[in-house]
Amino acid sequence: MHITHLSLAGARSFRRLELPLTPGLHVVTGQNGSGKSNLLEGIALLATTRSLRIANDLELIAWDALRDDPLPAARYAARVHTAVDDNITIEVIVSARPATPGIEANAASRRFRVNGVARRASDLIGRLRVVLFSADDLGIIDGAPTARRRYLDITLSQLDPAYVRALQRYQRVLQQRNSLLRRLQERRGQPGELDFWDEELAQTGAMLITSRAHAIATLNTDAAQRYAALSTGSAPLEVCYRPALPPPLIETVASSTTSLAPKLLEALVVGRTRDIQAGTTRIGPHRDDVAFLIGGHPAGSTASRGELRGIALALRLAEVAFSTARTGDPPVLLLDDVLSELDAGRRARVLAAAFEVDQVIITSPDPDRPAPAELSAASRYRIDAGVLEPIG
Repeated sequence: MHITHLSLAGARSFRRLELPLTPGLHVVTGQNGSGKSNLLEGIALLATTRSLRIANDLELIAWDALRDDPLPAARYAARVHTAVDDNITIEVIVSARPATPGIEANAASRRFRVNGVARRASDLIGRLRVVLFSADDLGIIDGAPTARRRYLDITLSQLDPAYVRALQRYQRVLQQRNSLLRRLQERRGQPGELDFWDEELAQTGAMLITSRAHAIATLNTDAAQRYAALSTGSAPLEVCYRPALPPPLIETVASSTTSLAPKLLEALVVGRTRDIQAGTTRIGPHRDDVAFLIGGHPAGSTASRGELRGIALALRLAEVAFSTARTGDPPVLLLDDVLSELDAGRRARVLAAAFEVDQVIITSPDPDRPAPAELSAASRYRIDAGVLEPIG
């Protein structure tokens, strides 16, 4: 899999970018704030339909477009070559909603196209698959559980359209169930009204749980081996799935969706009284977590920064292999300002992974790292204030 052409218009620091790309290695250098991260985040947006760092879609639009254009919008587009499709065009258009007179726009909407045809977000996810290394990866290890759930959802959504549909359905059903629980808490309604929502939540929740369990089992094995190679002499790494389920159900998470769903339904029914008292759903994949253990101890609270970085690198390298094994087509690899912070041994490990995929885009503030001698075949570019120019 590789991108053959990237087009950004009105997209953050890019008023206009038309970038033809070939398979292989591409290195983009520039000072901090020049637009390097925006470039890779734009590519990741096309893979996942959402920004990995920005909560407000309005911030995806160039600030001067928001200031000057009557109907500001950003267009992110790419032509992609995959093992299945020789040439497919994917687009995400972010448009500011019309502002109230005297008040600036404060929200935006997203539209999606595949080969020029309007589609849903779920139809676009996975057409381009990426693995993005960035400094923010440490937050997966030592951040809040929401960061780890988000990591799982982004990884699995790119690999399985059924997972995307189940996740979207689960989130809608969870919202409806929680709203009903709050009404029941105020004695407005009958517990039997939960029957439909419990069945829906159990079915979609079971699919998410089994998918996550199988993914973590695979990533654990591979990441542990890669961490041992990256951090010689350190205690072993273990990546453990922590589903938010009653203890009797935890041992069954690796079973099939069809066998787990009725057990999850039973647990939801049994827990109704306490859910009503709390006004929220207390079990299910929306409360899952992933534990990263070094020598059996939580890495987030005991590991050094170097060890945390080693875990994050091992996890991303394992993700590359996992994506390739699941689809038969390597993902596009994006390395955002990470190589300059690595020692020679770890940098060599990451660069070795670069030769296992069809296309790699690397950003760096240092034009000499990675050095031309390390990646002699790489195409090189310089970026400044959102303007990208080839070097040489």
